Amino acid sequence: MVRGRLPLVVRRALAEPLLLAAAFGSILLATTAISALLLHAGSATQAGVRRALETAPLAATATVVTSSVTAGDFAAADRAVRAGIAHAHGEVPVRVTVRVESASYALKEDDRGGQPVLTRFAAYEGLDGQADLVSGRWPTEGTAVALSEPAARAMGVSTGDEFTVVGRLDGKSVRVRVAGVFRLRDPDDPRWKGEEMLRYGTQTGDFTSRGPLVMPAGAFLGRFATGVSARWLAEPDLRRLSSDRLRPFSASVAAVSADVRSGCPRCTVTETLSGTLLRLDRGALVARSTMLVPVLQLLVLSAYALALTARLLAEHRRMETALLRSRGGGSPRLAATAAGEALLIALPCAPVAPFLAPVLLRLMSAFPWIEATGVAPPRAPDGATFAVAAAVALACAAMLAAPPLLAARRTYVEEQAVLGRADRPGLVQRAGADVALLVLAALAVWRLRAQDAPEVTRLDGELGLDPLVGAGPALALLCGGMAALRLVPAVARVAERATRRRPGFGPAVAARQVSRRPARYSGPALLLTMATAIGVLSLTTAATWRGAQEDRAMHLAGAALRVSALPGDDARTFTALPGVAAAVPAHRATVVANGADATLIAADAAHLSRVLLLRPDLSELSPATLTSRIAGSAGQPLPVVVTPGLADTTRITAGTAAIPIRVVGVVTAMPGTPEGTPALLADLTALRGQGAQGAGWPVTEWWLAADGNDTTPAATALARRDVVDVATLTAGHRDDPTAAGLQGALLLGFAAALAFAVLGFLVNAAVSARERRGEFAVLGALGVSFRQTLGLLAAEQSFVVGLSLAGGVALAVAVSAAVVPPMVTAGYATGGGLPVLLHVPWLQVAALAVAVLAVLLVIVAGLARSLHRREPAAVLRSGEAS
Repeated sequence: MVRGRLPLVVRRALAEPLLLAAAFGSILLATTAISALLLHAGSATQAGVRRALETAPLAATATVVTSSVTAGDFAAADRAVRAGIAHAHGEVPVRVTVRVESASYALKEDDRGGQPVLTRFAAYEGLDGQADLVSGRWPTEGTAVALSEPAARAMGVSTGDEFTVVGRLDGKSVRVRVAGVFRLRDPDDPRWKGEEMLRYGTQTGDFTSRGPLVMPAGAFLGRFATGVSARWLAEPDLRRLSSDRLRPFSASVAAVSADVRSGCPRCTVTETLSGTLLRLDRGALVARSTMLVPVLQLLVLSAYALALTARLLAEHRRMETALLRSRGGGSPRLAATAAGEALLIALPCAPVAPFLAPVLLRLMSAFPWIEATGVAPPRAPDGATFAVAAAVALACAAMLAAPPLLAARRTYVEEQAVLGRADRPGLVQRAGADVALLVLAALAVWRLRAQDAPEVTRLDGELGLDPLVGAGPALALLCGGMAALRLVPAVARVAERATRRRPGFGPAVAARQVSRRPARYSGPALLLTMATAIGVLSLTTAATWRGAQEDRAMHLAGAALRVSALPGDDARTFTALPGVAAAVPAHRATVVANGADATLIAADAAHLSRVLLLRPDLSELSPATLTSRIAGSAGQPLPVVVTPGLADTTRITAGTAAIPIRVVGVVTAMPGTPEGTPALLADLTALRGQGAQGAGWPVTEWWLAADGNDTTPAATALARRDVVDVATLTAGHRDDPTAAGLQGALLLGFAAALAFAVLGFLVNAAVSARERRGEFAVLGALGVSFRQTLGLLAAEQSFVVGLSLAGGVALAVAVSAAVVPPMVTAGYATGGGLPVLLHVPWLQVAALAVAVLAVLLVIVAGLARSLHRREPAAVLRSGEAS
């Protein structure tokens, strides 16, 4: 009675609980998964930007201003510089410190033959916060000075000593007293770059300088009126800068030179922050674009899964719809009913999915490689998530309503005629749209492989996502799956001929069934093919990404461990450490080759092959062959291995020395150097034998090999040394939020694809079995056993499952080879990197296929049990009554 008072659209929905529950599940899964993917892309990108800003070196973020000043104009210049920097940085906090330095003074007692030892007076703002007093106190007035511990040691003075220095410009003597000796807390702090005398106490060039003699700023400016150089260092606090502010803030910082020079015309401004922010903004865009690829794949898959459910619903109701039309139901009324039913199912998903998405992300964050990144999943959805969920739900409602609207145009007589016809290819295939999609996908893949990243420059000059390139993998999967549909009838006919004259009930009947009505199986086959392909593509992309990260770390390290050399180091210093198998000395220098800077690495060629980490595809020769070729002899050009851009080089310049070279090998990228860096590899002994600079080729670093590639024991023992550890580099790349963001998106897309596949297969199999109850009842009445029923269903579905799994894996491997390497390369957002190698994790692919096959077989067994338990007589009587 209550049901009779419900609106027609509700009563009609309740009459088909299975199909409408499947439609609701598909829409809820689509809205939740897509909302979660977009939330994840935003949070991972923001976390990646935040980590990049927090770990960016000072050289990439600081602004340096230099100028010559006098005591009279220093205050005005200082105000102008600080005001200009503050204006350029806007709301971002920035810390500005200044260092002022005098002209050179000679230590009177050390003046020998016109080559005196020099020193300088200096004042450092904030030095007392970066250094600790070893003895004495900080100077406050007069000519009292403070010295660094290395400088005091080199000058042979201590707290309380006095000595005289003489000005190199004016010849005036100054008597100074050492008030205190200090030690820098971190001499390697980037803010001291270029301050070698402050760090080490001694600076060697054309003259030897020691010091500096640190004074208070007031005392310094009161004594040194001219000959003063000032250097301001601006350190911005970028921890709270959001990813959407990168480009506007970059434009603001780029104007810092004009802002500063408007008040200080003599000032020279050097800033690198604007370029860093632009590169980071581009990297964030590429990361978001790359993470949208799984979203687009999932959109295509969910659209097809919902279209399959809608088609089943429309086919099940087509006689009912035709009867309504023959009894006066017009197209507007039927359209309103179909639209109302679709909205009734889809609209509840819009407010529910945004709250399920964060829960799904929290479950995903439990995976170790995602948890290690520190990306905190959002606790609550934002407005954009609700908007996305609403848009997806409305799109799903439109797709759900479309097949009933198309079916409403036929009358009851026309529907009866359709029932008697054999299946025909769908309209899309008849129109050749799958071929058109293939062309479009090929164009998208070509564009992805041809450009550096899935982005374009819009008319307004801003970067944006190229939709065609981003949709390339999804289009390739869709058109590949549609092309595979053409194999279903052909395979079915071959199977029918193969089983026609063989004994066995199930295979023969199943082959006949599939051959007669291939369209019934084409829909599930395409769904399973695409779901399998997306799963394999996700696994392959993740494996390729991880492999590329390991390759990048190995290339940058060059060896398992790379240690900066200290006086007294020799091979035994390192081979005595736990886990170190070999130690090779090396010298690293910047030289000029072909008019540009290049990195020269000279190492002991006799043992270099034991430590060198060279990926095999980067060279046609093995490391042993390469290192044997660089061993040279005196009087001959220096044999070197070079990167491709230096293959025609015949001479390099180191300082003022020109060194003839002979190229004996070429590598795509040189281990131990940043990606894309021009570099040369030579034998250290052969280089020293050239006579250029003689002993000026000291050992600057040691390259170490580790037993079993386990660097932990040695890295622990070298904790106080400057060490490049391949394991640490690899972990750093893997734990990067942006890198893990793509893996998280792939994981979500992979899980959603499997859920769609299982749901679609279950619904299609259940509906097909329900429509064939009479057929199975007749078979049961004829004495067909449960095993035969199970064999029949299993044989039928084996066409779908076997063809889908094989086709999905083959399709995924083909698409992966075309799109995954350029997609991973684009994810770096840098050019000139290592070539990315495709990694197909075959064991994981096999496990995926077995898992999908097991789940689908369980579904088939359950359907067979359900059909066999029905009483044949009751089913046949119900068929007669209907």
